This record gives sequence, structure tokens and C-alpha cells, in this order.
Amino acid sequence: MESEVNVSYTELWGPKPGYQLLTNQLQRLCMVLDVYLETESHDTSVEGPKEFPQEKMCLRLVRGPTRLKPFKFNYPQGFFSHR
Repeated sequence: MESEVNVSYTELWGPKPGYQLLTNQLQRLCMVLDVYLETESHDTSVEGPKEFPQEKMCLRLVRGPTRLKPFKFNYPQGFFSHR
């Protein structure tokens, strides 16, 4: 999550006079946390009710042995994918 907000900050600059980097980073952090909570609830090893139902469309919930989450939003198609 940290790299999604801080490493790809050039996507978040916004229009020139104020750049609005901090507000866009906070908005991205909220989106990333939402995606994380929705994809984490699909872990079958955890017992109990699912607190966060899936509202976002994702091609794959996790990728690779490090279980990366799909934090990149594909705007034209309207789904989340991996970087």
C-alpha cells in the first residue's frame, strides 16, 4: 500500500497551480485501503463473518507468492488490476 501511494506519486500531481499532491495521496490511500479490506475478506483460512463485502471488480484478487493486491484502477473498463 505504501508504494502505491508514495512511489507512483507522479500520477497524483493534478493541475499546475497547486498540484494537490497531498489530497490526491490521501484519496488514493482511502481507495487502496478499501480494496485491501475487500480482497482480504476472501481469505478462506479466516473463520467468521465477512465484514467487508466485495463492491469492486477485480480480475484476480491476489498475485504471486507475496499475495499482491490489485491496486491499479483501469478507468476505461472500470476494474482493478495489478501493476
